[in-house]
Amino acid sequence: MSTETITLTGGIDVGNGYVKGVIRNTATGVVDDIDLPSAVVSTSRTSPKVPAADATAAEVLAPTAAAGTDDFYNRLDATMITALVAAADRRMFGRSALSVRGSKFTEFEVLGKHSKADQELSKVLVLGVFAAKALRDHVGATGSLPDHELRVRVRAGLALPIAEFVARRQSYAAEFMGVPGAADPAVHLVTIKNFNTPVSVRLEFDDVQVMAEGASAQFAITDKGEPLAQALLGDLRTRDASIVEGVTAADLVQVRNTIGVDVGEGTVNFPVFSDGRFNSEAASTLQEGYGTALMNAMERMNESDSTLQFSSRKQLADFLQAVPSPLQQSRHTRAAGFVEDEASYLVDEITSSFGEVLSQAGAMTEVVYVYGGGAGPLKQLLYPALLKAAGDIPVLYLDSGYSRHLNREGLYIAARHVEGQAVNKAKHKSKAVA
Repeated sequence: MSTETITLTGGIDVGNGYVKGVIRNTATGVVDDIDLPSAVVSTSRTSPKVPAADATAAEVLAPTAAAGTDDFYNRLDATMITALVAAADRRMFGRSALSVRGSKFTEFEVLGKHSKADQELSKVLVLGVFAAKALRDHVGATGSLPDHELRVRVRAGLALPIAEFVARRQSYAAEFMGVPGAADPAVHLVTIKNFNTPVSVRLEFDDVQVMAEGASAQFAITDKGEPLAQALLGDLRTRDASIVEGVTAADLVQVRNTIGVDVGEGTVNFPVFSDGRFNSEAASTLQEGYGTALMNAMERMNESDSTLQFSSRKQLADFLQAVPSPLQQSRHTRAAGFVEDEASYLVDEITSSFGEVLSQAGAMTEVVYVYGGGAGPLKQLLYPALLKAAGDIPVLYLDSGYSRHLNREGLYIAARHVEGQAVNKAKHKSKAVA
């Protein structure tokens, strides 16, 4: 029986709408991209899903063509025993949660003031994806399910909305790692029940870096360097070349005074960097997001159009993103109209908040970046509004194809940085002993 410990380093952006992550096995170098709806279905009874045969593990856990389609993270079925989770209910994750109804469907609140740090779902999703990664790597290496408990040590980069980051970053990290200075670290037991034989995964966190949402994306933008800068300048020149006349990609990479507009599903964060440092005094969080527009639109549909009934905002978002069939076209157009009406109110709120942040950041601001999962659907309304509010400050609107992943990339960079420091420290220590 093997007792080898699996070591994982990951950046997990737990958004109100989706979990975007990158996790690397530090021993094998195998990297997984993670993309799943931030939702679970939980039940205290037997799972409605039929478990797969143990012999199919290699097939079930094999990587798919793209993250977020039908990969294992979107089919995870697990229970948890941890101080972070109140009940040891059985939970189904991601896209499977959108099609299977148990006793309780859980997604993040976007209309209330309930802190994400306090919502149990954020911890459930983080623990679930790390446990799933550990099992995938074991089966990928051995071809079969383990006959023992998998022991996993984790380094993670996580994010909180700016307001919560300022007040809660240390306590949020401690929830995963345990009380600093304690003799024993916090232990989180996840039992994966997708197969006939349950698999136990024991997670312990060696380090948790908590960053402000949006600020982590800025680190990723800087890390991507001139190729991304060149693409952003090219896009802006098609709209107003005079704003960036004479500006090169190298110039853009060197800027140290920026404002970000990170449009999420439940919040819009405005990270500010002054002289290259995160400025928490000027930064701000708007407690609304694209999901707010979706929820308000659903409420209006329920009241006025019986043919437009959706069980969750995720279902509505998926319906709008899909290309409608000829039979759906009329309903698709009407649903889009309801959402656009609500989105116009949201854009007004975002623009107003942006103006306040801009006045706090001062005239030193060199560039504004717009990104996040909600930025794409709002672009037609939001981009011209921000351009007008920013005046002669360049507003660079990142393509939604990659902008929704920027926070996870920045979180992964932070986690890898701490991992590198730990490795170097261990090397120096071994040399000193020798």
